[in-house]
Amino acid sequence: MTSTESAWGEWDHPSSPCGFIPPPSIQMADIKNIGSCFVFSGKNKIRLRFRKEARVDFLYNQDAQPGIPISSLQTSIRTFFRKNHSAFSNKKVGIVIPDPTRDFHSRAILKPIAGELKKITGGFEFMISLGLHQRLSGTGLMDFLGEPLIRENQIVQHSPKEVIALSIIHGVPATLNRRLFSYDVIITVGVVEPHLYAGFSGGVKCLAIGLAGQETILHTHSPEYISQKGVRVSNIRANPFQHFLWEVCRKLDIPVYSLNLVNNQQKEIAFYSMGEARRSFTESVKAAREIYSYRVRDPFDLLFVGCDSPKDRSLYQASRLFNYVLEKKRLIKKGGIICVFAGLNAQGESQAEKNFESLLKKSGLPDAYGFRKPGEHRTYKVIEASRTGRLCFITPNIPKGGFPCLIFFGHYLDALNWAQDQFGKNLKVGVIPSGFSFIPCP
Repeated sequence: MTSTESAWGEWDHPSSPCGFIPPPSIQMADIKNIGSCFVFSGKNKIRLRFRKEARVDFLYNQDAQPGIPISSLQTSIRTFFRKNHSAFSNKKVGIVIPDPTRDFHSRAILKPIAGELKKITGGFEFMISLGLHQRLSGTGLMDFLGEPLIRENQIVQHSPKEVIALSIIHGVPATLNRRLFSYDVIITVGVVEPHLYAGFSGGVKCLAIGLAGQETILHTHSPEYISQKGVRVSNIRANPFQHFLWEVCRKLDIPVYSLNLVNNQQKEIAFYSMGEARRSFTESVKAAREIYSYRVRDPFDLLFVGCDSPKDRSLYQASRLFNYVLEKKRLIKKGGIICVFAGLNAQGESQAEKNFESLLKKSGLPDAYGFRKPGEHRTYKVIEASRTGRLCFITPNIPKGGFPCLIFFGHYLDALNWAQDQFGKNLKVGVIPSGFSFIPCP
């Protein structure tokens, strides 16, 4: 038995068939009395087993959009640039890409983009939109993009100190990386999935936030800003956060194109759209809603939630799922339990992550505490979630130090036994294989 098996119990490689595949004709949210199901923890599938009489709903859409071959997308990228040759001919192009917290199939996607731009532009470079996240080391950059892409192309990492002020946009002091203004054309690459504040990630978020200065990021992530009506997960209409993103893009006054990807629950590309930024984003959001929507009727006593790679690596990223579960739709009963599976094996932390963990370890905060430092907005959201339910992690790497509003388990059976002590043997359990690929609907 390997150390991973010892820590986790049974698990499968992601490419392996899962332990339970229900008939396609059955609605996933209505399945009862199942013997086993699974959740993701990083790139591993953790198989869960329950008694046959258990009240378990496995919230997995067997009929979700299948993956599209990478080769098909690569061909579409080449076709796009050939059809739009004049928009890029002899222009200086900036390609704005997410950092490694988004799985956008970087090596497979960026290679054909670079290949085509080399033929037609007056020069281009890739800019990694780090926001306030940690700068990538040489090894981290190599793991992220691969040696050939780094060797053959110009790669720039955003620094929040290298920005210039635009103006006040919808009450937000807007700042942007000064290099953006040296480009004639911009291409953003994004993954469209539910996002706590923007409604959905992707579009121009990696530009307007990922390439902004600290003043802009702290303002748009402050408790006052993210508590506004409309600033919520899966919502882009009448969302002040989303409106700010597009107004920044308009003020930039440079043509912006986007390649937006939607991954299915197996982390395969299920949809993509490349073209004018707003149209590409709108099309991708529509596809994401169709792929990620699941019918859920009643709340649960206990919810097991998978956290897939790369967000499973850190407490900072994985803790988002508590708010996803509670803010998309109330998926647990008052005082219910949410258990997130995550490896929590990140090496090194950004200052934002350190601030988040340091504040989360405090036993009490004054009512007037401002949550002003980078990363503290995540503390605010976790504390907010803890007022509704009990928040747990299931991980082989339990962090050191106490976290008053978090509970850690080394195995899901320990969490299940504890939940039965709280709610009785007949508790109602829900299982979401991948929390970031899940939108509950009536």
